[in-house]
Amino acid sequence: MSEMSHVLVVEDDPLVSEVIAAALEDQFRTTIVETAAEALRVLQGGDVRLMLLDCTLPGGLDEDLIPAADRAGASVVLMSGDRGRIDQIVDRPRPFVLKPFSLARLMETVEKAIGDG
Repeated sequence: MSEMSHVLVVEDDPLVSEVIAAALEDQFRTTIVETAAEALRVLQGGDVRLMLLDCTLPGGLDEDLIPAADRAGASVVLMSGDRGRIDQIVDRPRPFVLKPFSLARLMETVEKAIGDG
């Protein structure tokens, strides 16, 4: 069996991140962080295949976070309850899931993003 792809979940709500991790755990290795600074540190490890990014984090989004994911070769899927927020922070179209989302929709989006990456 091949090694599981590494998914970085950047989400400040512990309940949401636990549900996401539980949904992903059979197919992916997950790391959960609550801040952009922690996400940048994990991305420096170089093995992240996909970053699920909550668009509203305490302390805000570091302007280098999405470019850092791009440089690391990690796909980015944005998560927000506000589609307008997603449009404000991206420089190009990115896959996204609107909160609240179904786990089926999340998994479909993750699998497509990793397949396209």
